[in-house]
Amino acid sequence: MSSALLKRRLDIAEIVRKKGEIKVEELSYMLQVSTVTIRQDLTYLEQQGYLKRSFGGAIYLSPEGTNNKTQIVAANNSLPVDDVYDIDLVKNCLNYINDGDTIFLSHGRLTRKLIPYLHVKKSLKLIMNDINNAQLAKEFTDANIVLTGGVLLKNNILHNDINDSILDDYSISHFIVELTAINHDNQIIIEDTEQISIYQQLIKKAHHIIGILPQRVVYNNDHSIGKLKNMDVMILSRPAVTEYHQQLLDSNFKQFAANKFSVIYQNELGA
Repeated sequence: MSSALLKRRLDIAEIVRKKGEIKVEELSYMLQVSTVTIRQDLTYLEQQGYLKRSFGGAIYLSPEGTNNKTQIVAANNSLPVDDVYDIDLVKNCLNYINDGDTIFLSHGRLTRKLIPYLHVKKSLKLIMNDINNAQLAKEFTDANIVLTGGVLLKNNILHNDINDSILDDYSISHFIVELTAINHDNQIIIEDTEQISIYQQLIKKAHHIIGILPQRVVYNNDHSIGKLKNMDVMILSRPAVTEYHQQLLDSNFKQFAANKFSVIYQNELGA
């Protein structure tokens, strides 16, 4: 995918989120391309889950599990609040990623939202355990995509030449993991029990570990993948900061940056 094509499709996705609904002709005028090209772009973006085609245009596709009738919308008819938080959280990860890094991306809706923004980084190696995310990364980035269990080829065929020793075969510079909570014992919690074992290994082997925590949810203490002290960076949405700010400070984290949507904490002692 060319950089111009990628940029236009990302622009379209953002425009649709902001406006809620828009016509093909309006997008064609705004972006100075033909209506045929816009329709092709909308079809692609619908397939990737970024919007829904409507008669003569497109409408914003709410995040999974969101009720359209009760969805909170930010000021000035902009992005829904939940989506604004999500995008800000994932964009913060870019500050810690360099060209040529080898990154393991955890499962989760936030890591999926991060993937299109990785196009600004060159020569990445992305290791992941979600084939749908791998296919999305293949479309949006020039990265070398590796799945735990195989390599995703250009034609999206999984080539099974990598076994369970994948963590020994690659030097992983960053492990980016979506979290659901930090418990009272400073254990970091994930949602999917199937991933606990490999994520526990990643906590030990990755050079840098970045946790993304959108908000506190009901959690199970058995879903722990390690201690808070093992994390290098924690990126929290504002709703999560209220509960975890003092806990992070007590665990030798220092507030590094903040805006109205998120706060970044860095471990002063290192992992």
